[in-house]
Amino acid sequence: MVNSWRLTNVAQHAPPPAAPAAPSPVQLAAPEEERTPADVACHTLVLDRGSRRVSYAMLLIEELDIDQETLTEVARWYDLDAAVAAMYQALQGRHKDLNELPVVLPSESEFIALKEQYGVS
Repeated sequence: MVNSWRLTNVAQHAPPPAAPAAPSPVQLAAPEEERTPADVACHTLVLDRGSRRVSYAMLLIEELDIDQETLTEVARWYDLDAAVAAMYQALQGRHKDLNELPVVLPSESEFIALKEQYGVS
């Protein structure tokens, strides 16, 4: 049955590990499972919580109007609930100390430019 599983899109396009002996996280998805927008947002963050992937996840949240409770529930499975909370705080204009966050948030001007670039209102 494992042979019917496939790499997620995020895992397929992940950069190679820095060293050949370094472990690389592999994300597998069952082909029959439907992926929700919350799953896609979490998969975006699994490999990297840097500004680029966080920006994409935030764009998904805004464009698809992903409910915070729903995304937080999915994020717990990936151990991303703190990251999701930080993203929602930023989206709601409630920034905490940026040095204490579990993700790298884009600046407000960067995020506004990305929203314009991708047509997210």
